[in-house]
Amino acid sequence: MLFPGFELHTLTVAGTRYRLRTGGRPGAPVVLLLHGQPETHVMWHAMAPHLAERFQIVCPDLPAHLVVAELAHDLLALMDRLGHERFAAVGHDFGAHVAARLALNAPERVERLAILEAVPLVDHSGRSDMAYALSGYRACWFAQLHPKPEALIVRAPEDWFRLAAPDDAPEIFHPEAVADYLLEGPWNEETRGHGAAADGPVPVLDIDMRGTGRRIACPILLLWARRGRIGGWYDPRQLWQACSEGPVTGGVVEAGHFMPEEAPEMVLARLEPFLSGA
Repeated sequence: MLFPGFELHTLTVAGTRYRLRTGGRPGAPVVLLLHGQPETHVMWHAMAPHLAERFQIVCPDLPAHLVVAELAHDLLALMDRLGHERFAAVGHDFGAHVAARLALNAPERVERLAILEAVPLVDHSGRSDMAYALSGYRACWFAQLHPKPEALIVRAPEDWFRLAAPDDAPEIFHPEAVADYLLEGPWNEETRGHGAAADGPVPVLDIDMRGTGRRIACPILLLWARRGRIGGWYDPRQLWQACSEGPVTGGVVEAGHFMPEEAPEMVLARLEPFLSGA
């Protein structure tokens, strides 16, 4: 059973349904966990129960039809509904950009920001080579041989999750998590709410910071994967340091892009001291 001791909720904010899990120690500091694409909040199943021993945990799904600014607005309202004024935000991939937007928009509420496998989007989307184009989870499938692109148009193949690990590594994704991604993930029309799924976040965060001089005020922990593309293309710490008023700490994790599921112990070893203020 995933998420032992957690409660599953459904709340509506600004007309959008949010599915989320909550758990942890009452009265303890609050941590908001934001998932990446193409997953759901269930991606935190290997980390959230452990963090719940020391913190209050909130794990929402991020509706696919909303962009970063809309999600950040709704999540602040969602945390209000749950009675959480101040909290730390932890985001992976797409969720990292939402977490960064929260920290920029509400510095009085976001105490700490942890960014996993993400770089500021103006820097990232400025690339135009084939390696970048094929890195997106949609694009990499459309570049495959028949019948994989056709299958993706209908739904994301389960093979995508099975093939995410190297040949000599065990499968990354828990079967129950995969079932949830296929049922509640961004390719499921019923979970989109309305409209088409947003094709990734719009880089307004970076534009706002560069145009106004605003920076993220809270401490930042940055983790990227040894086998991911982020560290191979950039110096992630340097890029996020340009967006921050304070120091950016962290470093590389011996894992692939989906490090919270592939190497949760390694991520926790970096994350827990940071969330505790060390």
